[in-house]
Amino acid sequence: MVMQLLLRKKAGSLSDSEWDEFMQTMDHLDDLRKDEVKGELAQDRWHDVQLMSQGAHPYSGTHETLTVVQSMMARCLVNSMTVTDDGGSTLGTCLSTSAALLNHSCNPNCIFLTSGPSLSIRSLQPIPANGELTISYTDITLPTHRRNADLSFQYYFNCVCEYCTQELTCGLPDVPSPLSKGLPSVKIFEIEKEGERLLSLAQGSPSPEKDSLLNQAMSLFVAQKEIYPMWRHPWPMIRDEIKLLQWDLDHWSLALVHALKEYFFIDPILYPISWHLVRVQRTFMLLKLIDELQYQMFASPDNNGGDEVEGDLKEYYINWLSVSKGLEQEIEAAIPKAYGTESSFAKEYERLPKHESPEKYGLRMDWVGERIKLEKAAREIED
Repeated sequence: MVMQLLLRKKAGSLSDSEWDEFMQTMDHLDDLRKDEVKGELAQDRWHDVQLMSQGAHPYSGTHETLTVVQSMMARCLVNSMTVTDDGGSTLGTCLSTSAALLNHSCNPNCIFLTSGPSLSIRSLQPIPANGELTISYTDITLPTHRRNADLSFQYYFNCVCEYCTQELTCGLPDVPSPLSKGLPSVKIFEIEKEGERLLSLAQGSPSPEKDSLLNQAMSLFVAQKEIYPMWRHPWPMIRDEIKLLQWDLDHWSLALVHALKEYFFIDPILYPISWHLVRVQRTFMLLKLIDELQYQMFASPDNNGGDEVEGDLKEYYINWLSVSKGLEQEIEAAIPKAYGTESSFAKEYERLPKHESPEKYGLRMDWVGERIKLEKAAREIED
């Protein structure tokens, strides 16, 4: 990115106004230099800035000083944003001087959306005239101490918003009060730390080891569920990793139970707005998982095979055709607010084959009733 800017400026294809806008963004260069006396990770970041600047300066043939190139590297480091696809997977980074002007909030009223080469801002709540637009610079589902650790490391400030001063995450206390069984609040943070350790190990391990580590992590939180909420970090991340692993292993019903627990008990707390991008993406994944489950059930040579695919969920006599159609309707209603009707996700979704109504097969379409059964199953089937 810095090389591109230097080469464009030298060739005259970068206007003075574009250059000025870029150079007016924050660089935190002095803070980066101070990182040299901090921990190893911070030292590595400053050393990377030095090394890349020393390479870019002569290679680009720029007339700017080395200090200016270092400042450019720092500005890109501090102000760049992650570019994701419609499913939330990381594709790269981008830099927008306009977007860099938006301030942080742990309860943001906006979110960035990338669609192809376009960057847009979607509102998450009603914003009054002349109201400030805010985004989150970090994961809003992290507890207060983790959010501020990330903000301090990456952006050199501590947040003092209402959520942080009251130690709230997504509007709920970081430490449930009062704690069950009179355990001290430090117990919550000990469980959190051990869960993060196991999750980190699992993410870098092959499937058999990953499965074992994730099961250890899940057992840790299940044993402490009286004091540790299902929605609190890092339990949701562990559950999501297990869901994806079981999906990869073709354990459809196991993956589906975890997806249903996310759908009913976790996502509505972490992302209260029904059309939040994360919830739309997860609902879409849930729909695809149910479609795969139905395919495997119908592909089974006999009823016993179908029962095996459905697992514990077979006890709830769920009409999966109604469920698929109901989820599809939820997604279609959420897309205009979440993505916009002209987004690449909306256009791609429109091209997908739609689910047929269960009435076509003589079955009643009762999404409300099936939803109740699904929620009951998600609550009763143990982790």
